[in-house]
Amino acid sequence: MIVRTVNPDDIYKIMELEYENFDNPYPPNLINFLYESHRDTFLVVEKDEVVIGFAVGIIQKKEGHILAIAIREDYKKRGVGTFLMKRLLKVYEKKGVNRLKLEVRVSNVAALAMYKNLGFKITNKLKNYYENGEDGFLLRKDII
Repeated sequence: MIVRTVNPDDIYKIMELEYENFDNPYPPNLINFLYESHRDTFLVVEKDEVVIGFAVGIIQKKEGHILAIAIREDYKKRGVGTFLMKRLLKVYEKKGVNRLKLEVRVSNVAALAMYKNLGFKITNKLKNYYENGEDGFLLRKDII
């Protein structure tokens, strides 16, 4: 597997992964904006030259905000998400980011376990955070 920054040819595959992984996927115009504006923190993971996942985040005032991570269904629970997240954390560290945050559904047990193993801690419960009324957790991690 290799991790690299996103390129224009990846956008359609990223949209497929968005629709495969999320009930309310980011619209194409937002994916394009993130590609144009935050390319250095927009990573894809490939296996045999096929995109099998992506992670995207932004930086605001030395704080990184991880917006989305999605892995192809047949590669889930195989360490791909952790592999990708570790690479994104290194990108943030090189950019001088000293704190990260992300949101996750309270029901997403697998993602919560991955984030906790990567050193993220739940700092807040977000009532009715998602479109369907589900609560979320705000997680943070300090990078030293």
